[in-house]
This record gives sequence, C-alpha cells and structure tokens, in this order.
Amino acid sequence: MLEFTLVLLPLLGFLFLILNVAWAVYTRSTLQYAVAQGVRYAVTSQTMSGMGARASIQKVVQSNAFGRLGATSGSATGVNGWNSIYVDWYLVSASGTLTNEDGVVGGNGMQADGQLPLVEVSVQSFSAKTLLPTVLMPGLGTLNPIVMTAVSWDRMEAPPISSGGYVIPAQ
Repeated sequence: MLEFTLVLLPLLGFLFLILNVAWAVYTRSTLQYAVAQGVRYAVTSQTMSGMGARASIQKVVQSNAFGRLGATSGSATGVNGWNSIYVDWYLVSASGTLTNEDGVVGGNGMQADGQLPLVEVSVQSFSAKTLLPTVLMPGLGTLNPIVMTAVSWDRMEAPPISSGGYVIPAQ
C-alpha cells in the first residue's frame, strides 16, 4: 500500500503536467488555424453582408477558433474573444518600409515587392487557463494563466482599387 502511494502521487503529477501541456498546445494550434483561415478569407477582399472588411475577418477567425474566442462580438478592450482579434493592412514601399492603414510607418526588413498590400491577422494576448486544476505549493505564489499570440500574414489577391491607387479596407 505504501509503495503504491509513493508511485501513484508522482505518476498523477506527471499525468496532469502532460495533460496541461497538451491542452496549451491544442489551444495554441487552434488559434493559429483560426488566424490562418482569417487571412485566407482576407486575401479574397470579401465582406459579409452588413459588415465591414475588418469585422468580417474577425467573424471568420472567431468561427474557426472552435469556441476558444467566445461567441459574441464586443467593444470592450482587454478581454478575450472578439477583442483579441486584430486585423491590419500594410503597404510596402520600394524601400521596404511598411505603412499601415493608420499611416504608421515601421520598417522590419521585409522584402519589398510593392505590388499589393499585405494583410496581417492576429490573436494577441489570449489568456488560457490550464485544463486541470493545479495544486498550489506553499511558497510558489499564484498560478498565472498562459498568454498566447498567433499571427498570420499574406498578400492581398485583388484589393479594391480607386483612381488614386490602393483603397485601404474600411474598419
């Protein structure tokens, strides 16, 4: 009985550790899949009826996240779900400088092709709790949730073009 107890406790500890790590890997890969699907939708320049480009892409990301990003949209910041999904468009100049739709310039060493805008879809600062409860040991403090980020980029296939050049999609 004593030997069984001495073996069972570490075995359960390792089992819970493996399950928690697997849950975190599943959550991270789900978020990466969702943003990849959002970029695939974004490059087609489509929008859902009654929604702008950004909201349409956010809806696609949310629907492909298997319930990890909440079920409703919102306007509050700093919460998981809809407000963790970011969509940005960039123009690449001949010198390789990126300018986003807000006019913010930032070069990051990307190769410049200058042909079409780039779209970035990301889920940032997504906070995930562990799958199984973890017992706190004295002196270890509190357990923080795991914070994850998933990012995907692609080049727009056929952005809307006006007589003055590129039209940045509406928010």
